[in-house]
Amino acid sequence: MGPILLIIGLVVIYSLQTLFCKFYSDNYPGKTELSSPVLCVTQSIAIALLSFAFAGFRFEISLLSFVFGALNAAVLFGYNTSLIKAGERGSYAFMNMMMLFGGIFVPLVYTSITIGTFPSLIQCVAIVTMIVACLLMNIENVKLGGAKISYFVFCVLLFLFNGLYGVLLKAQEQHNSNESQEMVIISYGLMGVIALIQLLCKEKKATLKAFCLNKKSAIYLALFLIISGLAVNVLVLLLEQVDATVLYTVDNGGVMMLSAVYSITLFKEKATPLKIIGIIIAIASLCVLGYTTSV
Repeated sequence: MGPILLIIGLVVIYSLQTLFCKFYSDNYPGKTELSSPVLCVTQSIAIALLSFAFAGFRFEISLLSFVFGALNAAVLFGYNTSLIKAGERGSYAFMNMMMLFGGIFVPLVYTSITIGTFPSLIQCVAIVTMIVACLLMNIENVKLGGAKISYFVFCVLLFLFNGLYGVLLKAQEQHNSNESQEMVIISYGLMGVIALIQLLCKEKKATLKAFCLNKKSAIYLALFLIISGLAVNVLVLLLEQVDATVLYTVDNGGVMMLSAVYSITLFKEKATPLKIIGIIIAIASLCVLGYTTSV
């Protein structure tokens, strides 16, 4: 039951991370394009400190784990930037679907090629069913009319970055699972440096002003930082215990399902028959994947 409870917790945590990120960017008082680097800089500090605590306040890392961390830093910066940029330019539903598909398919290709492991038949059926559920939950809210090419570019980048993030975490865990927290520290620490350099280049002497938040944006950013720090460290723990493809399907699919629930309860979107059916199918898929993980 241990992994199942952790997976459930991970899904809830990541769904809240996405929610708080949206609330933060919606309430950011400065220039819109500065909300992403500010988030990245503050996130890097929070997660590095929390991961250092998870590691027992030790830091020993091999060269290869450092390289994995450096690569993931670039991926993380690209993910956070694409998430905010795509959200500003077009359909939130389509963006979420691209993010979900990347989080499932890219790790699936990686594990199939490098490890030679494939999900069981029942897991494959559950994964396909989860994708169908995602389509049902979002298809009515997909509005692509008038969307610029830049929107689709950022959606494709989200697909790649969300998948590559999981792949690099898994690759490092295969190399040396004892250095996973150190790899996370490097990933987020370097991401923060990249974001800070971007801010300095754009704002120069006015860089500090970019961190001046109003009450709402500060609260949502603080909640985002706490949640994201917990999320990545729980994910690292689960990668040692659960097949990566199954884990990322449950994580991304569960987040998608809860996002649909949030849209109905918090954003007052209409609970259409398709959306309700999609949520029910997603719950069934999650139950199947959870059961196969526990046996």
